[in-house]
Amino acid sequence: MFTFNSGSGWSLDMELECFLIYKKLENSEFLYGEQIKLCRELSSKSNLSFESINAKVGNFKSEAGITNESNSSKATKYLMENYGGMSLLEAESLLKGYLLCMENNQCLTGM
Repeated sequence: MFTFNSGSGWSLDMELECFLIYKKLENSEFLYGEQIKLCRELSSKSNLSFESINAKVGNFKSEAGITNESNSSKATKYLMENYGGMSLLEAESLLKGYLLCMENNQCLTGM
């Protein structure tokens, strides 16, 4: 359904990680400083920069109508349209399920 530029570092699992950050922020009622903390944590365990992750989380906020319109990817739009209403626990389960599926090579392509 959507693709990621090779070499960009972006993948569906990274999109889901950023979606989870958005859901954590939503759950905390967008606690001041939390986005920076969570984006830095993800950046430290990935090959993506803090700025890139922070911008992606901002795109999720934009798709939710919290901030002004942004240049969101098809993947971000898809996740928000189809899963944006999930609770934090459901979003965590979505990410864990996807990672487990990938680990066992049982995922269908074309989400």
